Amino acid sequence: MRSVPALQCRPARLADAPAYRRYVTECAEAGLPLYQVAQFDPDGWLQSLLDHAEGRNLPDGYLPATTYFALDGGEIIATLRLHHGDNETTRQWLGHIGYETRPSRRGEGAATVLLRWVQQQVLAAPVLISCDEDNLASRKVITAAGGVLLGRRFHPGDRRWLEMYQLAPRPQSMQQ
Repeated sequence: MRSVPALQCRPARLADAPAYRRYVTECAEAGLPLYQVAQFDPDGWLQSLLDHAEGRNLPDGYLPATTYFALDGGEIIATLRLHHGDNETTRQWLGHIGYETRPSRRGEGAATVLLRWVQQQVLAAPVLISCDEDNLASRKVITAAGGVLLGRRFHPGDRRWLEMYQLAPRPQSMQQ
């Protein structure tokens, strides 16, 4: 892992739109499915993320979710979505947390920094987090944050196996 720059971690804002457009473009070009959809209207996608954080305009069955960014000099390096509440989808395969790292900045520890920041600043209770069973980098991020493996789950829609972890809040005194 390369040296981690001092990253600013915080909730997404509408003012992040120019940086978000660049982030979406890079992620879509790298083949990340979520961003292949978002690339057609990144400003509208960002607005929908902000709406979802407020519980507005949620698709049927969706929980409110807050999006957080790790930024380096105004550029988005990693994103994390925290779903609030609990439902069958969250318990079975989605988990409460989903995250990605900008493809050109993978291996620098940005996802680890952002996940730990959310543990310290946002989480009040344990949450579920999942990753593809073959995603070794994500597994490393989750276990470095103290994630406890609960087991494997099959995601029928994507036809793949996931690992489900429980992740507890992390008091600031536990920083490493």
